[in-house]
Amino acid sequence: MTQPLLAVEGLVKHFALKSENWFDRSRPLVRAVDNVSFSVGHRETLALVGESGCGKSTTGRLILQLIDPTAGAVRFEGADLVTMAPQALRRARKDLQIIFQDPHASLNPRMSVEDIILEPLYAQGERPSAAMRTYAGDLLEKVGLSRRHAQRFAHEFSGGQRQRIGIARAIAPKPKFVICDEAVSALDVSVQAQIINLLQDLQEELGMSYLFIGHDLAVVRHIADRVAVMYLGRIVETAPKTTIYAAPRHPYTQALLASAPVPHPRLRKTRNRLRGEMPSPLNPPSGCHFHPRCPLAQDVCKTDDPVLRTLESGHEVACHFAELTAGGPAPRPS
Repeated sequence: MTQPLLAVEGLVKHFALKSENWFDRSRPLVRAVDNVSFSVGHRETLALVGESGCGKSTTGRLILQLIDPTAGAVRFEGADLVTMAPQALRRARKDLQIIFQDPHASLNPRMSVEDIILEPLYAQGERPSAAMRTYAGDLLEKVGLSRRHAQRFAHEFSGGQRQRIGIARAIAPKPKFVICDEAVSALDVSVQAQIINLLQDLQEELGMSYLFIGHDLAVVRHIADRVAVMYLGRIVETAPKTTIYAAPRHPYTQALLASAPVPHPRLRKTRNRLRGEMPSPLNPPSGCHFHPRCPLAQDVCKTDDPVLRTLESGHEVACHFAELTAGGPAPRPS
């Protein structure tokens, strides 16, 4: 098999909270990411989806080593970024970039658009020059803006235009892998479509791979090749896009799809509906984390943690009763 561009193996991140008692050495832990594993191939888009607070954005920042993992490995082209020496990691970051969620907060208001775009190159040791300024103008045109905008500031642009500037900054060092962290969620629907089309065009032209973090299943369906579903810090299902949307096997994935808006109520498929709130990562349920909200839960779900196992080629599910859930709600096992 061809080696994936990125392989995440057993990634864990626990955040220790401050204790109100100065003399209490035991500090509660937020289990933000809990033994997450997946891979992204060359020129592939993997969508990471789930409810807010499930650990999606934390996973993206762990991959880029913006925060240090508690455990696990992040292998990029075979090299583990977690154990990599600082200088080597600095060089590797040229190939790993991110497009942030909020285009209003992610651009420095004191810097011109040209400097914002070229900042990743300056961080890699490049020097300002006429050629660099020309390159910044070329990138602006590539993302649908004008090179005349190079000397303006971020506050002079709309939200969609700011996100295009963020995309230009991300592709400036010609990366191989880009994390799109809710890159369109803060934009109007019409602008979302433009940005998604732009991302797809750039991927085809530049040969990049994407980890597309999102919660809008309609957007994910348009851009993704594969989908990984995350719940309370864990991956519960991974499959090709067509399989996830046609035949989801985890009750949580079924519930997410059932919750998605449809043009008419008659078009809504009869699947498990999501109920209740996601438990706190401070005190996750025992066994399967989803069992308090799952209409199919049995006693084994409360005690035994289901492992992510392969049902068929490319389709992995962490559910004790995944074989019974094809086509919709599963009957309750006796």
